[in-house]
Amino acid sequence: MKNHLLFPNTYITLLESEHIQQLTEYYTRNINYHKEWSPFPPPKFFTAEFQQEKFTTYKVLHNVGIEYRFVILAEELIIGTISLNAIERGVFQNGRFGYSMDENYAGKGIMTSAIQSIIRFAFSELGLHRLEANIMPRNISSRRVLEKCGFQKFGFSPQYLRINNTWEDHDNYMILSE
Repeated sequence: MKNHLLFPNTYITLLESEHIQQLTEYYTRNINYHKEWSPFPPPKFFTAEFQQEKFTTYKVLHNVGIEYRFVILAEELIIGTISLNAIERGVFQNGRFGYSMDENYAGKGIMTSAIQSIIRFAFSELGLHRLEANIMPRNISSRRVLEKCGFQKFGFSPQYLRINNTWEDHDNYMILSE
């Protein structure tokens, strides 16, 4: 998937090396907004060097079909990210979603449109059968996005992930290709 238009002047594309500086700025710009929903970042997370190292690791996983990372751009500004990772083939054909949005662009339908595009990509181009996403029960905005995209809650995982230095419960959501 390359440069898929979501709205006028807003599109989603695969993460490439030329996005590293903008990605670093995106995370830095949204540090307080993402803090409540994100794992506590390593000390150098907000540096281009760290993001470049992370990108290098990602490309290895991408090249073997285990991970796809996308950026959402408005004009040339990164305003969101989506990862489709932990892809398992064989009899499972499953992938997991993670996503984040710029505070100034949240609530405008952009993430919903972007996830719908990635769902189509995952089912039609990658041939996956099932997609999952896990969110904290109190993250109402994220829950609404998933439900608008057709995800259904199928479970609950106590103390699922360590978010902002606290073990947080998560609701488990999924969507099937049918």
